[in-house]
Formats: sequence, structure tokens, C-alpha cells
Amino acid sequence: MGLLSGGIASIFSAALSGLYLDGLLHRDGTGPIYDLEGNITGYDGGADIPIKVQRDACNYAMRQSEGYADGDVMLIVLAAGLTGPITTDHQITDGDGKRWMVASAELDAANSHWICRGRAASVAQGDDPDESAS
Repeated sequence: MGLLSGGIASIFSAALSGLYLDGLLHRDGTGPIYDLEGNITGYDGGADIPIKVQRDACNYAMRQSEGYADGDVMLIVLAAGLTGPITTDHQITDGDGKRWMVASAELDAANSHWICRGRAASVAQGDDPDESAS
């Protein structure tokens, strides 16, 4: 496995995973499940995926991008172990337990990590609020 064929992702993961905190990638769960007659019987794809994530201040490019708001953060997610891309349909819970909506996501050139701009997720009615939403 060469560095340019994805080997660098596993090298980064092995070297840096101890510096990143455990988090969760929340999928939207909107993939319909059909019965034999074509009726929707439920939805799949909503299972959370364990990730390694680091939260940081937004970089200059993020602050200049359309849609940036005060309070947005940069979330760096190691790519090793992910089976698909991170999209704006996802949410991320960081190592401090704060939940963020993904406002943008970009895979770095070496395919080792995702760089996401996160915005504090709104709290569903009945859930406990966290400080990130205020």
C-alpha cells in the first residue's frame, strides 16, 4: 500500500489517534426501507459511527466563507475507519460531548482527515441543552 493510495490515512491514524478525542458521527437515518409491495416500513442509516475528532477555532478561509457565523468551529475528523464521506447531512459530537451540525466538509489532499466547519446543533425538545447551543 503506497502513501498515495490511502496508506497515509492509516499512518496519520496510528500516529495521531491518541491526540484526538472519541466522538460520534451522527447520520441522518433517512434511507427508506421498502416492503415487497413498495411501501416504506421504516428508515435505516441512522446508526452513529465512532470517530476520532479534534475541535479548534475556524481558520481564515472558513471565516471568510459564505454562511460563516460567530461560534462556528473547525472539527478535524480522522478518515481512517469511515466508510463514506462526511456531508452536511451529518452531525458530530466532539470529545467534550457537544453536538455540531456540519456546515461544510472537505477531505484533505492526503485523504487522512476531514476538515469540517461545525455549528452548534439545536436541541430537540425534551433533550437536555448543552452549553454549545447558547
